Amino acid sequence: MGSIPKACLSITTNACNTYFKWAEAWERIFHAPVIAIDVPAERAAGLKSQSNDHDFQFEVAYVTGQIKELITKCERLTGKKFDIDRFREFLTYSNIMNSYYKKVLDLNASTPAVFSHLTDGLAYLGMANCFRGTADGAKYFKDLYEEMTYRVKHGIGALTRVNGKLVALEQKFRLGFRGVPCYPIIREFDEMFSKWGGIFVASGYLTWASGGMSKEFEYDLANPIESFAEGTLRQIREVQAGVIFDMPEIETRASRFNLDGVVFHGVKSCRTASSCLADRRFHASEAKELPILLIESELVDPRSVSKAQLKNRVDAFFEGLISRQQRAKVQA
Repeated sequence: MGSIPKACLSITTNACNTYFKWAEAWERIFHAPVIAIDVPAERAAGLKSQSNDHDFQFEVAYVTGQIKELITKCERLTGKKFDIDRFREFLTYSNIMNSYYKKVLDLNASTPAVFSHLTDGLAYLGMANCFRGTADGAKYFKDLYEEMTYRVKHGIGALTRVNGKLVALEQKFRLGFRGVPCYPIIREFDEMFSKWGGIFVASGYLTWASGGMSKEFEYDLANPIESFAEGTLRQIREVQAGVIFDMPEIETRASRFNLDGVVFHGVKSCRTASSCLADRRFHASEAKELPILLIESELVDPRSVSKAQLKNRVDAFFEGLISRQQRAKVQA
């Protein structure tokens, strides 16, 4: 597809500790300056400043100052003046996209689910991150929401293509997903679950990997820079909390997504997103009495992916789910 253009400026945040290592590599490779935006994080599960707290206002001001410094550095580097009206246009399209992105995720609470988080959902996530702040991105999600609401209304579930024809996915088990996808074999990974009738109706990945787009927040166009700073603060805190702490919409039997089980997937190249999964697994299994599968593979390097081992674990998980359902029927 071609080479990546040489960067003249690299920008990172502290949303993930890996980002700093990437930025250090970019600095060495491109001999270009790096700007890091430091965003105050959630101190512990449920312990973060709220909108009406003095601390929150200080945190917004702290991020706002860094955004303004970034604008000044970009003006010096490019020789162009910052266009506040164009920035407002960017935020307007972002507001539209954010709203419809969240609505699309919410529609999967219906039965049957209208999409799988590890197939179509990854395409939606790519659109969200690559076309944010654009007219094309806003229109895409508006059209997507209209299509998905039509499907919900007419009972049309997630679709797949077989021999060139679109057919409905079998949905016997509604699953939640925590961790990051197994990208080296993403189609085969999903098929390990779909062949049993498993569909991923909810995930932590499509929430925090979207940069917090799944949360309700609208940029204030009257105060674009300050509002952008507040949105950055809120979104990055949601990313960090979603990776490290509890995700109640997934790890509970009371989830509106009506889950039959949860898959925890750890990877070697993203320890930030994987380090807590074993503890989360025990909590969800014992405290919430949810069927849990914990597996490990890789996000990037295919050499760390064992297909046979994954398949054995997944097959055993579904055999357990089927046995659980059969016992429930007998007891009823």
